[in-house]
Amino acid sequence: MKRWAFLIIFLGCSANFNTLEGPENQRDIRVEFKDIVVKKGDVFGEIVNNLDFLPQKGEIVKWFSDSVRILNIYDTIRFVFINDTLSRLEIRKLKGIYEYDFSTGSGRFIKRFKEYIPKTVQLVINTSLWDAFLNENLPLELFVEITDIFAWDIDFSSETQSGDTLRMVYSDAGIVYYAEYIGKTTGRRVAVRFRGEYYDDKGNNIRRMFLKSPLKSYVITSGFGIRFHPILREYRPHHGVDYAAPYGSPVHTVASGRVVFAGWKGGYGKTVIIKHTNGYQTLYGHLSRIYVKTGQVVEHGDVIGAVGSTGLSTGPHLHFEIRQHGKLMNPLRIKSEPLKPLPEELKPEFFALLREYQDMINGYIVSR
Repeated sequence: MKRWAFLIIFLGCSANFNTLEGPENQRDIRVEFKDIVVKKGDVFGEIVNNLDFLPQKGEIVKWFSDSVRILNIYDTIRFVFINDTLSRLEIRKLKGIYEYDFSTGSGRFIKRFKEYIPKTVQLVINTSLWDAFLNENLPLELFVEITDIFAWDIDFSSETQSGDTLRMVYSDAGIVYYAEYIGKTTGRRVAVRFRGEYYDDKGNNIRRMFLKSPLKSYVITSGFGIRFHPILREYRPHHGVDYAAPYGSPVHTVASGRVVFAGWKGGYGKTVIIKHTNGYQTLYGHLSRIYVKTGQVVEHGDVIGAVGSTGLSTGPHLHFEIRQHGKLMNPLRIKSEPLKPLPEELKPEFFALLREYQDMINGYIVSR
């Protein structure tokens, strides 16, 4: 019998116990998946009341009565236990997966997000990542999601090469569960979706303070350092990086922060300056339009303006600068630490899920 995406075997209304442990230093924490496959005529309340491994049956029925009012044959109810304590309940239906995480603060289960049954694919890049997606007839939303997920680690505009490979577990709704990019320039990069965040295969959050670049597509025309100014006709320091891009292209803030300037700034033309944590400031110059106001709070990747050619500029491009405590930094050499590391108590469940996704990818490659 072919195994379903999440190691669920159709056994009728009976429990399937999968006990999975984390890495060596996490073996004192046990993760158990207990799956119930629905058969014709099953009702959630009756299923729960017949389970001998589940405490507080009345509370469970009350909490989920609205969410699981309708169950269909072959729907699967998964109970996730951490050290014998119920941590999550998942309703796995043919059209999608509904996840509910236990919140210790409220003492109740909270619906996190709606998932869809995943698919697997392997893309080999010949010309560009976008062309690879088109060749496989993959959804546009999926392309956008991949570029956003890896925005901290990979610049798909300049770092992709022919022969690079992207492997994914995904849904047609644009949700990426697992992505593995193997590139000649980038090396191997992994992203795993877990409780609404993305982590690498070691459990580190892949989000960092700074995105790779403020534009999705561009060509770098001037780097950081001394250069010959095309208008002033003299050699002088260049305080940032110039990204040539089509007029009107969206400009994204590379980190969360507060807008401290939005307006005309001499030779920079229309400019936005954002203040971030740890003494950092970023500047976005020569904009054609500004979409934010002074004092506004922005998040990673928010669109703050559009590429233009205002101020001392010979053509449409973005001038981008980074300073820390007033000192100029080379934007192309900025490295920042991951944000929000995965809590230790969740690592066993995370690594168990990671192995499921990797099994799916390996099974797909072998079957081709």
